[in-house]
Amino acid sequence: MTSTADEARLGDTLIQFSVDGRFPEEEATSAAYVESSAFPVALKALAEAQTDLETEIRKISRESAPDVDTWIAHAQTIQDDIESSRRLASGIVKQAEADKERLANVSDKEHHVAFLEAELAFSEHLAHSLKVLQWMDATLDQVEQLAGESNLLEALQMLEDVRRRISTAAPDETTRAMRIIDDRCSELRKYIHEQLHEAWAALIDFDFDANALTIHKKLPAGRIDLEQAILALDSFKEVDAVAINFWKELDQIIIKPRTILQSGVQPGVAIDGNTIKSTEGSADHTIKSLFADLTGIIRFLFEKLPRDFISHVSDAMMPILSTRVKENWLDNAVPTSLEDLRGYQVALVQVAEFASELDKMHWPDTASFHDWVSGVPKIWLAKRRETSLDWIRHQLSLGVGTPKVAVKVEKRMVAQEETSHLAATEKDTAEDGWDAAWDSGDDNDKPDPAPTMRRHRSSLEEERTTVQSSLPIPEDVIEDDANDGADAWGWGDEDNDGDGERPATPNPEPSPDITPEPSEVVSDLREMTIAEKYYTSSMPQHVLSTVVTIYEDAASLTQEKNSKLPITPAAPGLFNLPTSVLAMYRAISPAYYSQDPNGNLFLYNDAMWLSEQLNNYQEEWKQRKDLSDRSYGKVRLDQETKTLESFGKRAYTNELVSQRTTLKNFLGDTQNFFQQDPITIEADTKNVISYIRDKCKDWTKLLTWSTLASAIGSLVNSVASKLITDIFELTTIGVDDAERIATILTQVEGLSDLFLKPQNVSQPEPISLAPHFVPLWFRLNFLNQVLQSNLNDIRFLWNESDLSLYFSPEEVVELIRLSFENNSNVRGVVREIERGGRGKGRE
Repeated sequence: MTSTADEARLGDTLIQFSVDGRFPEEEATSAAYVESSAFPVALKALAEAQTDLETEIRKISRESAPDVDTWIAHAQTIQDDIESSRRLASGIVKQAEADKERLANVSDKEHHVAFLEAELAFSEHLAHSLKVLQWMDATLDQVEQLAGESNLLEALQMLEDVRRRISTAAPDETTRAMRIIDDRCSELRKYIHEQLHEAWAALIDFDFDANALTIHKKLPAGRIDLEQAILALDSFKEVDAVAINFWKELDQIIIKPRTILQSGVQPGVAIDGNTIKSTEGSADHTIKSLFADLTGIIRFLFEKLPRDFISHVSDAMMPILSTRVKENWLDNAVPTSLEDLRGYQVALVQVAEFASELDKMHWPDTASFHDWVSGVPKIWLAKRRETSLDWIRHQLSLGVGTPKVAVKVEKRMVAQEETSHLAATEKDTAEDGWDAAWDSGDDNDKPDPAPTMRRHRSSLEEERTTVQSSLPIPEDVIEDDANDGADAWGWGDEDNDGDGERPATPNPEPSPDITPEPSEVVSDLREMTIAEKYYTSSMPQHVLSTVVTIYEDAASLTQEKNSKLPITPAAPGLFNLPTSVLAMYRAISPAYYSQDPNGNLFLYNDAMWLSEQLNNYQEEWKQRKDLSDRSYGKVRLDQETKTLESFGKRAYTNELVSQRTTLKNFLGDTQNFFQQDPITIEADTKNVISYIRDKCKDWTKLLTWSTLASAIGSLVNSVASKLITDIFELTTIGVDDAERIATILTQVEGLSDLFLKPQNVSQPEPISLAPHFVPLWFRLNFLNQVLQSNLNDIRFLWNESDLSLYFSPEEVVELIRLSFENNSNVRGVVREIERGGRGKGRE
């Protein structure tokens, strides 16, 4: 900004900014650089503006002078008013300060009045408290005086008033004096309590030396009677406790001696006025005499005791009394049979009369006696069940006892030409349901039964001919029967013998030449009766007699002549009781059978005998003419007999499993028997043979011959299975090994004499039934022959004999390769056997 115009514009800009506050809008002006030379011009412009402004102000002042004078006058007036107001305010302030002093003085007076009022209230409260304390103290003095005069009820009521006043006292009233009063109340209450119990003991006088009780309505020298004493006891909340103690003492000296049956003389009860006592030897042992005395006792209590107290005594008395009477007297009156019902009916009438007499007196808690009378069928049935089960339990606890002879009789239709043979062997019993289903119990090691075939040796031909008359039961039937027995008891998870790990044996087909024509079988049949002797323990006879007696009594109750007996409704329940008896037998008898070395076999015989007897009884029941219509169909023992058979068969199986386990241990258990030391092998073989013979000797005294042969056959079959399996597991069989193995097999075959019928021993050439009872017998025999044979003999056994019936081509080839070196002759025989297929025995 150097030009003259710019300098003039600077002055205007400053004037506008100073007067109006406007800032230059042009950027050129606001951002222009002002040189010092422009300042004088700007100052001059400002001075001119100032002069103009002063001139304008003077002009305005001259024009406004009159108005200013008026304003000044008004201002002076206002100033005067302000001074007047200030003086007035000062007076008001002074007046207010004077009022404050007066208010302070009033407040002090008010506080003084409040203090005087509080003092007055305190004095009144103190006076009241002192009067209350004075009343309490005077009342307690009176209570003490009344207690000393035995006026206990009134004293107790006044004492309770004092105690209630103490309990409602304000917190500021719990002074030391009040606490002293409270302590005195407690002492007086304790004193009254002692006095009350002394009075009660005098009112209810138990003389334990004389076994007597005397009840006084009121004491002669006292001011309290029995009812007041009970009210006083109620205030102490001791009525129930006193009633219980009263009952215990009464029971001790009078009721218990009378209600407990004693072997000698029975104490009686005598009543004389207010006294009742127990007398020695004045009562008999009849229920009638008992109820007469109990009625007298209760009537005495009813007449002498207050009604309110009777209910408390009854609550403590009746449950114990009714239970004791039922257990010691009434339960003994319940007969366990139908022979003493007359006495039982008399007892029912006497109980009903006793309960009715108590009801007339309004004596509470007589329901238990009414229930005993109304529940006659249920009570009698429960007693019959209890005594029956207890008797069975006792008889079973005596153990096996003396063995008893039993006979298994069976009728069977057989072919005419077999009659003479069967009469000698009686082998048919080995095939019936009596024991065939459990003849070995060794499902794993039992091969499919092989029918008898021709054999090149005459002795085996005779053995086969003996077995022709009856073939073994198929294995699937045996397994089903075993499973049924296991299912009946939830068993069947036990491991089998484990002898099933043997080479599979093909199922041979029956030979055509032994199958009889149907027409021949039908035309030449005749009935034969076969009997076998065995032994049972003494246990099942007791069970059978109990079951039969129960059924006969139940049938008697359904007769028309007994329709009015009180226990007749128990007949349906009585018909169900034999099931419980049999269940008891099955549940606890194994514990007692186990005490005998042959317990399992006794259990088997007993269960089978009992099942047969029950079946016979059930059939006879259906044919009886002396039964009522209600009795027919009530004896349903089919399921029970099946369960008994399963129960017995399971014991038989368990015994065989145990014996087979022992034999398996003798034979090395899981170890290959023939890989042991020769001395050990020889000793173990002798042990096995001796063990089986000892078992046969022991079991001969128990089992039928067919069952015995089946059991021994199971053991021999187990040994055969183990030996055959171990032979096939050998890697090679040398000459010495073959001879040693053949010797062992020959010793096992020597057990065939155990399968000779006793009546066959006297015959010139008795025939062993070992092949029939030992399914692996022929397999063992042919294996023994193979081990002792050369190649030509083996070729003969395969082509001309029955080796192919019991060994597959693969098994025979394996035996040849184990026993012979691999040369041309061996290969030739192997090719011939493999090419020949089935062999002669399979044609």
